[in-house]
Amino acid sequence: MYEDLGKKEVETFLPLIEEVHIWSDRKKKVMEPLFRGYIFVKTDLRDKEIILMTDGVVRFVGINYKPSWIPESQIDWLRRIVAESIDVRREQYLEVGGQVRVIAGPLIGVEGIVRRLHGISRVVVSITAIEQSVSIQVPAELLEILHTNKG
Repeated sequence: MYEDLGKKEVETFLPLIEEVHIWSDRKKKVMEPLFRGYIFVKTDLRDKEIILMTDGVVRFVGINYKPSWIPESQIDWLRRIVAESIDVRREQYLEVGGQVRVIAGPLIGVEGIVRRLHGISRVVVSITAIEQSVSIQVPAELLEILHTNKG
């Protein structure tokens, strides 16, 4: 489906992450979609029918039959996260928590929700329109607190 959309000259983005799959007799590293079942398309909806008529495409994600718009900055964040981060994990979508921004390094400007697991700071970046999240490891000293959600 991703390749078919490209052949139709639809601008697409399919973020991939490396995962280890384990079978009874072996382990293998494979590239998997970061968000299973989602391909991002950049469109002004004039080519909506071309996209929807592509094998494997079911529908646009949206509310009340209106496709959801994802800010270009969030797509840029995803591009940078999959390009620069070794340890990217899918996460449960979170709506609450301390919001932070990365202030240095290759992911500067990426915003998300801070979470600590086993003493390691991770930033959960949520793509609201599709209610999906990923996390990346970021040293705490590279994070600037934007908002806190206390009481």
